[in-house]
Amino acid sequence: MEIRTLQLDHLGLVTGVFDQLDIADLIDNRIPKLRNHNLEHSKIIKAMILNGLSYVGQRLYLLPEFYEKLPVERLLGDGVTASDLNDDALGRALDAIYAYGPTELFNDTSLKVMSQLDLGVQRLHA
Repeated sequence: MEIRTLQLDHLGLVTGVFDQLDIADLIDNRIPKLRNHNLEHSKIIKAMILNGLSYVGQRLYLLPEFYEKLPVERLLGDGVTASDLNDDALGRALDAIYAYGPTELFNDTSLKVMSQLDLGVQRLHA
């Protein structure tokens, strides 16, 4: 029997919050997967967020190497592998964000999170 241990570090907490707030559902509703590729845009965006919060400062094309050392299925979902996070998948997700509008996606996500957490708004800067 072979036992393999991988560290989640703080990425497990970020994943839990991302999942609990249903951010993936919002992203998939706003930016649906239109082509025949493996992952939904929400999983790719989540992978990029986790990479950005990992303090490694790697280029995005190195994302598969970053996830080789992490429990990918635990963080991103069943059946997801590090090789699924290639530069083609990232490029498609970034193109979809651009087509939808990054500001609009940010605003939609922010409003959803604010409504779920019942955050009071004293000031709004626009």
